[in-house]
This record gives sequence, structure tokens and C-alpha cells, in this order.
Amino acid sequence: MANGLKDPCIRTGQAAGVVRLLPRYLILRRPTATAAGVLRFFLLSSFRRCWFLYLAAFLMIAAGFAWGLESASQLDPNQAVELEDYMARLATPDTTEEKGYVFRHAVMRNTVPVGVIYIAGLTVIGMPIVAAVLFLRGYALGFTTGFLVRQKGAYGFVLVLAEILPQNILLLAVFLFTAVASFSFSLLLLRRGFNPETPVFPFFLRYTGMMVAGGVVALGAAVVEAYVVPGIAQVVLPMIEE
Repeated sequence: MANGLKDPCIRTGQAAGVVRLLPRYLILRRPTATAAGVLRFFLLSSFRRCWFLYLAAFLMIAAGFAWGLESASQLDPNQAVELEDYMARLATPDTTEEKGYVFRHAVMRNTVPVGVIYIAGLTVIGMPIVAAVLFLRGYALGFTTGFLVRQKGAYGFVLVLAEILPQNILLLAVFLFTAVASFSFSLLLLRRGFNPETPVFPFFLRYTGMMVAGGVVALGAAVVEAYVVPGIAQVVLPMIEE
């Protein structure tokens, strides 16, 4: 196996990172191996090798989240009404039309950032764009959380757990994973600039496949937001109101 597969992805000169790890774990070396086991080992290995990139991506989201919390205190009254209306749609979308409305908006909100991260990873100078996407995603989450908690206190905190947390668990994982893959591929392109013999196309195919997988999970998060979250809210919120 090539020595490049053993190199940590934080080294700019030999950086293919998480993109290089994928083929190793797509080969089932034992007859008893399961898809879940292969996925688990792949993710754990990518985290061990690219922990610095994961940490950087997490800190960008956390910085945006903290900024959003602070900005929620300066919300305009008209914006507060619009946000409350959207949260009401999440909690009680009684008609198929309302669920479709939530789903369509969730699909756009979830998949467009993944597409931007993918395109940014195809250039050496795209890493600041990925950082901005992560920051803005954290900002939106922090802003919504801060708004609900400030407006409704403990009840708002329950709203966050019931209406915001379920889909965002999936989305945060998607954005962390796709951002690290994007960083890694950008670093691979940087390496190619110093060594034209560095192969790129095989890693491009794997990188694209990983981004498609991230997009599929982002679509799953939209399904959760539109069709699962309302059920959770309708069970949990009446218990709190009582």
C-alpha cells in the first residue's frame, strides 16, 4: 500500500486525508464484517487521522453558535413574529401542504450548503468559503436557540429539544464530515501544485461519492424536520403545557 495512505491529513504536503481512507474500508477483509462495522471503523480512523481538521470545523460552528446566541437579544419585533410563525408550522403542520412547505424549505436549507462545501473543496482557495458556511450554520442554530430560550424561558428550551435538536444532530454530523473531506481534498490539490505527478482523479471520484452521501443524509434531516419533528412536538409540548 502506498505510503501516502499512512500520512496524517494535517500535513499539507501529503494531504489527502479522509478522502484517502475510503477505499481501505470499502474492502471487507473478513466474511463477518458488516456495513455498520466498516462505516464505524472508517469514521473512527478518519477522526484519528484528521482530528485537527475536525476540531477546526467544530470550532467554526461553535463560534457561529455563540454569535447567534448573542444576536438573538437584538431581534427586531417583525422578525420575531416571522420566526414564531415558522416554529408554529413545525409544531403543528396539520395539512399535507404545510408539511410540504416545511420539507421544501428544509431541503434547500440543508443541501445547498453541502453543495457549496463540495464546490469549494475543488479549489485550493475554497477553505475560507467552507469556514464561512460552517460559521453561518452555527449562527443560524445559535440564533434560533437563543430566540426561543429568551422568549419562552424553560418552555423555549423544551422547544429546542423537541423541534430543533432532532434534525440538527444529523446536520451537524453532515457538515463536520463534508467540511473535513473538503479541507482534505483542497490540501491534496495543494500538494499537486508542488508535485504534478500526484494522482487526483481517483480521489475526486471518492470525494464526490462522499459528498453525495452527505447530501443524502441532509435530505434525511429534511424528512425528519418535516414529518418526524411535528409528531415529537405534538407528544412532548402538551405534556409541558399541562
